[in-house]
Amino acid sequence: MTSLEELKDGDRVRVQGGRNFEKFHGGMEGTIITNNVENKNMNIQWDDVATAGPEPMSVAYRNLEYAPNRGGYRAGHAASAAATASQPGAKAPEAPKGPLVDTNGDYSTRQLVQLHSLQGAAELNGKLGRLRKFDVNAGRWEVDVREQGIKRLKEDCLGKPPKPEVPEGLGVEELKSRGNDCFKKVELEEAIAFYSAAIDLIEDDEADQKPPAECLEPKYVSVLHGNRAQVYISLCREVHGEDRCVSKEARMFAMRANMDSAKSMELDETNGKAYYRRGCAVLGMAPSASRAKEAIWNLEIALSGRASGGQETDLLEGVSVVLPNAMRHEVANLLEYAKRRLDACTEAAVPDVEAFQNCKQQ
Repeated sequence: MTSLEELKDGDRVRVQGGRNFEKFHGGMEGTIITNNVENKNMNIQWDDVATAGPEPMSVAYRNLEYAPNRGGYRAGHAASAAATASQPGAKAPEAPKGPLVDTNGDYSTRQLVQLHSLQGAAELNGKLGRLRKFDVNAGRWEVDVREQGIKRLKEDCLGKPPKPEVPEGLGVEELKSRGNDCFKKVELEEAIAFYSAAIDLIEDDEADQKPPAECLEPKYVSVLHGNRAQVYISLCREVHGEDRCVSKEARMFAMRANMDSAKSMELDETNGKAYYRRGCAVLGMAPSASRAKEAIWNLEIALSGRASGGQETDLLEGVSVVLPNAMRHEVANLLEYAKRRLDACTEAAVPDVEAFQNCKQQ
């Protein structure tokens, strides 16, 4: 089966069944403009211009499937019949056979699980995913497996993920580097563990060996808090899925991202990524007009930035915000989303922050 990483510019892709968002939905097909393998997303020109608009859109791999043949969509289908037959332990989504429920035994929707004991899809063993719905008649959970999409699995193949472990004796720089590597591999819990260990080392006044002086600089610590905020934002989006209501766990991750972003801004007022991330975090909390306005304020500050330092703005007197030029389009898109949230003032889906590929870990 052709993987998304192998696809070239001009190849065709389709949104997986059940992936429904404001600008794209299950079954929509389009042409790849750019395949960003490192960031696990693609810029796609959709055929359905009325829904997606005329401009190419960045979409995460987890929402997509290869579409060599036009019009091959079937609701709930995410892989070819041949691929499904070769992976009996990890069935691709198909039309539900019975009622779909949120709980079954010790498992419940949004729960994080680790896959194991798969015979025909051994490459998925050890991977993490979120439970979505349990098909009562089929006796299988729909599992949103990280970087793999929806799989239908029996409970015998699911287990509790291990707690992340951080090796002893690592310095701040090594911990930060390992956190970045884990984030790139979508090992989100491990990334948080490494970033947290680095921050704890910096804040430990009684440590026998002090971190290097450059690691104690406010701008360096600001980056650490910003990187951890981005992981919490990714977890918020992952937990939320396609639910219309923001769950308690999603809000918790959003609040943690908000606190880390606020700390990042406090340590370095010129850090444009921190304002962008705080805008993302605020939009992930319980919707309200005040939060939408707060998100707009932060995103407008981020958008005032330039790669070499922006001009002073009325929003932050005496501060020149720094924002990579590659991020300007992404921030502008999220700003427009925040304004629509303010206009609607209703509960809406958390913005798909994984679509914003240029806000990279530092």
